[in-house]
Amino acid sequence: MKRRGFTLVELAIVIAILGILAMYAIPKYQGMVEEARTAQAKAQLGTVRSALAIYYAKNSGKFPGTLDGTLFAEGTVPYVEATKADGTVVKSNGVATGDGNGVVDPATEVTDAGGWVYDVKTDKTQADVRINAKGTGVDGTPWYQY
Repeated sequence: MKRRGFTLVELAIVIAILGILAMYAIPKYQGMVEEARTAQAKAQLGTVRSALAIYYAKNSGKFPGTLDGTLFAEGTVPYVEATKADGTVVKSNGVATGDGNGVVDPATEVTDAGGWVYDVKTDKTQADVRINAKGTGVDGTPWYQY
């Protein structure tokens, strides 16, 4: 009677091959996660900027005084997931306000808390919004530069 099945050597070879494949696949997967996070953050930033542009057009060239859920169909500010300077990932929809000159200054206004930084000029004719994280995206660009 013939026995059917795998020998111990055959099983060891298969496990070694799977280990080698995993060694190459896991870093690729992690890189893809970072790419997805960067793409999603850029898309969310585009959504926020579009909402601000629509508001600006509807309100005779004036930006809103605050960035809040009333600008968005969902009723909340979109969440953004970004990497902080220390390498940890933060997901937030919080909004930090700038100093009122209409331009986000990364040195003083980006706090690495996650979410957004919104700076609107006091006369509401100029505004800037950035991702509130000091880490970098997958391409090495700091989040606040997008």
